[in-house]
Amino acid sequence: MGATPSGENRLPIEGGGLPSIGATQESDALLLDLRSPTAFASGFIPGSFHLPDASCLELLRANGLVRGKKLFIITETDEQMAQYGEAVASGLDLEFGGVWGPAGMEEWRKRYGDLGSLEIVEADTLAVRVSAWKTVVIDTRTRAAFERARIREALHIPADTLTGSLTGLPAETALCIVCETGKRGSFAASVVWNLGYRNVAMLRGGFAAYLESHLPLARS
Repeated sequence: MGATPSGENRLPIEGGGLPSIGATQESDALLLDLRSPTAFASGFIPGSFHLPDASCLELLRANGLVRGKKLFIITETDEQMAQYGEAVASGLDLEFGGVWGPAGMEEWRKRYGDLGSLEIVEADTLAVRVSAWKTVVIDTRTRAAFERARIREALHIPADTLTGSLTGLPAETALCIVCETGKRGSFAASVVWNLGYRNVAMLRGGFAAYLESHLPLARS
Protein backbone atom coordinates (compact mmCIF):
# COMPACT_ATOMS: atom_id res chain seq x y z
CA MET A 1 0.00 0.00 0.00
CA GLY A 2 1.28 3.42 -0.70
CA ALA A 3 0.79 6.58 -2.57
CA THR A 4 2.29 9.93 -3.21
CA PRO A 5 -0.64 12.31 -2.98
CA SER A 6 -0.10 15.54 -4.85
CA GLY A 7 0.31 18.76 -2.94
CA GLU A 8 -3.39 19.57 -3.35
CA ASN A 9 -4.25 16.50 -1.26
CA ARG A 10 -2.23 17.68 1.67
CA LEU A 11 -4.05 19.27 4.57
CA PRO A 12 -2.35 22.48 5.69
CA ILE A 13 -0.94 21.07 8.91
CA GLU A 14 2.50 22.11 10.04
CA GLY A 15 5.00 19.28 9.88
CA GLY A 16 2.60 16.98 8.04
CA GLY A 17 5.00 15.71 5.39
CA LEU A 18 3.60 13.39 2.74
CA PRO A 19 4.48 9.68 2.60
CA SER A 20 6.71 8.55 -0.21
CA ILE A 21 5.74 5.91 -2.78
CA GLY A 22 5.20 2.57 -1.09
CA ALA A 23 5.68 4.04 2.38
CA THR A 24 2.54 2.46 3.80
CA GLN A 25 3.60 -0.94 2.49
CA GLU A 26 6.57 -0.93 4.80
CA SER A 27 6.39 -2.88 8.05
CA ASP A 28 7.52 0.21 9.94
CA ALA A 29 4.44 2.27 8.98
CA LEU A 30 1.18 2.59 10.92
CA LEU A 31 -1.76 4.05 9.00
CA LEU A 32 -4.71 5.45 10.99
CA ASP A 33 -7.96 6.67 9.45
CA LEU A 34 -9.84 9.40 11.35
CA ARG A 35 -12.77 9.77 8.95
CA SER A 36 -16.35 9.01 9.91
CA PRO A 37 -17.31 5.33 10.26
CA THR A 38 -19.53 5.59 7.17
CA ALA A 39 -16.75 7.12 5.08
CA PHE A 40 -14.28 4.50 6.28
CA ALA A 41 -16.65 1.61 5.56
CA SER A 42 -17.22 2.82 2.00
CA GLY A 43 -13.53 2.60 1.15
CA PHE A 44 -10.24 2.42 3.02
CA ILE A 45 -6.60 1.68 2.30
CA PRO A 46 -5.87 -1.97 3.14
CA GLY A 47 -3.76 -2.17 6.26
CA SER A 48 -5.24 0.95 7.82
CA PHE A 49 -7.10 1.01 11.12
CA HIS A 50 -10.13 3.16 11.85
CA LEU A 51 -9.89 5.41 14.88
CA PRO A 52 -13.38 6.75 15.75
CA ASP A 53 -11.96 8.46 18.83
CA ALA A 54 -8.57 8.92 20.47
CA SER A 55 -9.46 6.48 23.28
CA CYS A 56 -9.13 3.64 20.77
CA LEU A 57 -5.36 4.11 20.98
CA GLU A 58 -5.34 1.86 24.04
CA LEU A 59 -7.24 -0.80 22.09
CA LEU A 60 -4.56 -0.60 19.39
CA ARG A 61 -1.91 -1.18 22.04
CA ALA A 62 -3.82 -4.04 23.67
CA ASN A 63 -4.08 -5.80 20.31
CA GLY A 64 -0.35 -5.41 19.67
CA LEU A 65 -0.95 -3.16 16.68
CA VAL A 66 1.17 -0.19 17.72
CA ARG A 67 4.36 -0.99 15.91
CA GLY A 68 6.74 0.56 13.44
CA LYS A 69 8.50 3.87 13.24
CA LYS A 70 6.26 6.16 11.18
CA LEU A 71 2.65 7.25 11.62
CA PHE A 72 0.46 8.24 8.66
CA ILE A 73 -3.02 9.70 9.09
CA ILE A 74 -6.04 9.94 6.78
CA THR A 75 -8.67 12.53 7.64
CA GLU A 76 -11.50 14.45 6.01
CA THR A 77 -11.01 17.86 7.55
CA ASP A 78 -8.52 20.02 9.39
CA GLU A 79 -10.94 19.95 12.33
CA GLN A 80 -10.66 16.18 12.67
CA MET A 81 -6.90 16.40 12.64
CA ALA A 82 -6.95 19.17 15.22
CA GLN A 83 -9.30 17.15 17.44
CA TYR A 84 -7.50 13.81 17.35
CA GLY A 85 -4.17 14.29 15.63
CA GLU A 86 -2.23 15.66 18.57
CA ALA A 87 -3.47 12.93 20.91
CA VAL A 88 -2.70 10.25 18.32
CA ALA A 89 0.79 11.50 17.58
CA SER A 90 1.73 12.04 21.23
CA GLY A 91 0.11 8.81 22.39
CA LEU A 92 1.95 6.58 19.93
CA ASP A 93 5.46 7.96 20.20
CA LEU A 94 6.09 7.46 16.48
CA GLU A 95 7.65 9.71 13.91
CA PHE A 96 4.88 11.58 12.09
CA GLY A 97 5.13 10.57 8.44
CA GLY A 98 2.30 12.63 6.95
CA VAL A 99 -1.40 13.24 6.52
CA TRP A 100 -3.71 12.69 3.55
CA GLY A 101 -6.99 14.35 2.69
CA PRO A 102 -9.88 12.64 0.85
CA ALA A 103 -8.27 13.07 -2.57
CA GLY A 104 -5.38 10.94 -1.38
CA MET A 105 -7.70 7.94 -1.19
CA GLU A 106 -8.55 8.26 -4.87
CA GLU A 107 -4.87 8.75 -5.68
CA TRP A 108 -4.06 5.51 -3.87
CA ARG A 109 -6.85 3.62 -5.64
CA LYS A 110 -5.64 4.75 -9.05
CA ARG A 111 -2.09 3.66 -8.31
CA TYR A 112 -2.61 0.45 -6.39
CA GLY A 113 -6.10 -0.94 -7.04
CA ASP A 114 -9.22 -1.60 -5.03
CA LEU A 115 -9.80 -0.16 -1.60
CA GLY A 116 -11.09 -2.30 1.23
CA SER A 117 -14.71 -1.92 2.34
CA LEU A 118 -17.09 -2.93 5.11
CA GLU A 119 -20.83 -3.48 5.08
CA ILE A 120 -23.03 -1.56 7.49
CA VAL A 121 -26.14 -3.58 8.31
CA GLU A 122 -29.42 -2.69 9.98
CA ALA A 123 -30.64 -4.58 13.04
CA ASP A 124 -33.48 -6.38 11.25
CA THR A 125 -31.18 -7.52 8.45
CA LEU A 126 -28.73 -8.95 10.96
CA ALA A 127 -31.54 -10.78 12.78
CA VAL A 128 -32.54 -12.50 9.54
CA ARG A 129 -28.96 -13.54 8.81
CA VAL A 130 -28.46 -14.86 12.33
CA SER A 131 -31.65 -16.92 12.18
CA ALA A 132 -30.51 -18.38 8.85
CA TRP A 133 -27.00 -19.14 10.21
CA LYS A 134 -25.50 -16.91 7.52
CA THR A 135 -23.26 -14.80 9.75
CA VAL A 136 -21.24 -15.04 12.94
CA VAL A 137 -21.78 -12.17 15.36
CA ILE A 138 -18.72 -10.88 17.21
CA ASP A 139 -19.84 -8.95 20.30
CA THR A 140 -17.06 -6.65 21.50
CA ARG A 141 -18.86 -5.21 24.54
CA THR A 142 -17.90 -5.83 28.16
CA ARG A 143 -18.51 -9.24 29.73
CA ALA A 144 -21.17 -7.80 32.04
CA ALA A 145 -23.10 -6.23 29.14
CA PHE A 146 -22.82 -9.43 27.11
CA GLU A 147 -24.19 -11.54 29.93
CA ARG A 148 -27.14 -9.23 30.55
CA ALA A 149 -28.37 -9.49 26.97
CA ARG A 150 -26.90 -10.42 23.61
CA ILE A 151 -27.76 -11.41 20.07
CA ARG A 152 -28.42 -15.13 19.87
CA GLU A 153 -25.36 -17.29 19.13
CA ALA A 154 -23.05 -14.27 19.38
CA LEU A 155 -19.41 -14.82 20.32
CA HIS A 156 -18.00 -12.58 23.02
CA ILE A 157 -14.63 -11.20 21.94
CA PRO A 158 -13.72 -7.92 23.65
CA ALA A 159 -12.23 -5.23 21.44
CA ASP A 160 -8.89 -5.43 23.25
CA THR A 161 -8.39 -9.15 22.48
CA LEU A 162 -9.33 -9.38 18.80
CA THR A 163 -5.92 -10.30 17.39
CA GLY A 164 -5.57 -13.36 19.57
CA SER A 165 -9.15 -14.64 19.58
CA LEU A 166 -10.08 -15.52 16.00
CA THR A 167 -7.54 -18.27 15.40
CA GLY A 168 -9.19 -21.25 13.72
CA LEU A 169 -12.12 -19.31 12.31
CA PRO A 170 -12.06 -19.77 8.50
CA ALA A 171 -11.14 -16.63 6.57
CA GLU A 172 -14.27 -16.90 4.42
CA THR A 173 -16.58 -16.70 7.47
CA ALA A 174 -19.15 -13.90 7.26
CA LEU A 175 -18.75 -11.77 10.38
CA CYS A 176 -20.73 -8.93 11.91
CA ILE A 177 -19.13 -6.73 14.56
CA VAL A 178 -21.35 -5.46 17.36
CA CYS A 179 -20.33 -2.81 19.88
CA GLU A 180 -22.56 -0.95 22.36
CA THR A 181 -23.67 2.04 20.29
CA GLY A 182 -22.00 1.62 16.89
CA LYS A 183 -19.27 4.12 17.69
CA ARG A 184 -16.40 1.66 18.06
CA GLY A 185 -17.61 -1.09 15.76
CA SER A 186 -15.64 0.37 12.88
CA PHE A 187 -12.40 0.10 14.84
CA ALA A 188 -12.98 -3.57 15.62
CA ALA A 189 -14.11 -4.24 12.05
CA SER A 190 -10.92 -2.72 10.67
CA VAL A 191 -8.82 -4.95 12.92
CA VAL A 192 -10.75 -8.05 11.87
CA TRP A 193 -10.51 -7.10 8.18
CA ASN A 194 -6.75 -6.73 8.50
CA LEU A 195 -6.54 -10.17 10.11
CA GLY A 196 -7.61 -11.59 6.75
CA TYR A 197 -11.42 -11.69 6.99
CA ARG A 198 -12.94 -9.98 3.96
CA ASN A 199 -16.66 -10.58 4.54
CA VAL A 200 -17.01 -8.18 7.48
CA ALA A 201 -20.02 -6.10 8.47
CA MET A 202 -20.80 -3.86 11.41
CA LEU A 203 -24.16 -3.22 13.02
CA ARG A 204 -25.47 0.31 12.56
CA GLY A 205 -26.21 1.79 15.95
CA GLY A 206 -24.63 -1.15 17.75
CA PHE A 207 -26.39 -3.38 20.26
CA ALA A 208 -28.51 -0.44 21.40
CA ALA A 209 -30.19 -0.33 18.00
CA TYR A 210 -30.78 -4.10 18.07
CA LEU A 211 -32.32 -3.82 21.53
CA GLU A 212 -34.59 -0.96 20.48
CA SER A 213 -35.83 -3.04 17.54
CA HIS A 214 -37.22 -5.67 19.96
CA LEU A 215 -35.48 -8.50 18.10
CA PRO A 216 -34.77 -11.93 19.63
CA LEU A 217 -32.12 -11.92 22.36
CA ALA A 218 -30.33 -14.38 24.59
CA ARG A 219 -29.89 -13.67 28.30
CA SER A 220 -27.88 -15.35 31.03
